[in-house]
Amino acid sequence: MNIKKFDYFIFDLDGTFWNYPSLIEGSEEVYKRLIEMGKKVLFVSNFTYLDRDGIVKIFKRNGIDAEKNQIITSGYVASVLLKGKKVFPIGDGLKSELKKNGIKVGDEDVDAVVVGHDVNYNYKKATKALKLLLEGSEFYTTAIGRVWIFKDEIVPGTGLIFSGLEFCSGKKAIMLGKPSNFMVETLKKMINDGKVIYFGDEAYADMEFAKKAGFYSVFVRSGVDKNIKKVKANLVLDSLKDLLKFLE
Repeated sequence: MNIKKFDYFIFDLDGTFWNYPSLIEGSEEVYKRLIEMGKKVLFVSNFTYLDRDGIVKIFKRNGIDAEKNQIITSGYVASVLLKGKKVFPIGDGLKSELKKNGIKVGDEDVDAVVVGHDVNYNYKKATKALKLLLEGSEFYTTAIGRVWIFKDEIVPGTGLIFSGLEFCSGKKAIMLGKPSNFMVETLKKMINDGKVIYFGDEAYADMEFAKKAGFYSVFVRSGVDKNIKKVKANLVLDSLKDLLKFLE
């Protein structure tokens, strides 16, 4: 397989490119090699613990000189979709991303409740969100993950929050992150003509996303999902470090 033929190299973050806040071994070398080769590198993630400016800062601390316009998060997708609406966001990173993109946020008379990563989620927030949902607010989630790796520890994912609110409210959350069509459409607006290769570590969120988008898919076994028996990917790597041999 001649991986050098691809024009766009798109990476998931959690479990693929980093285990926040540290890069996975080989990620820095891969990124710098691709930039040297003149490739276009983008990051697409359901990570909303930080806004995109925060992600750029973490990248720079780790030797990755990436810009905000190279990053699409499900929080950013929410800001595109919910233009003109007032939102109750769950999670500081999500809240910051929405506000920076002109979305009005608050906890009264809102149009939508949107769930993001929130390590400080509590009963008070749950009660407020439930009240708003029962009053008729729209319901969105930026991710549906069961778990994610936070500072080398496996912790509950956004699924803990949105699924509880679904159960209590009787309303179904609309998914904005991978592998939703919202994420696919937002990303495709950033891509011109060219061949695209996508790298991810989750069998559903990442590989289904790549399939929907029509991208060449690479499953990386450095994240939460280790079982590749049911994964339909064009290529499987143990980690991004293995990509370096294809770029020589």
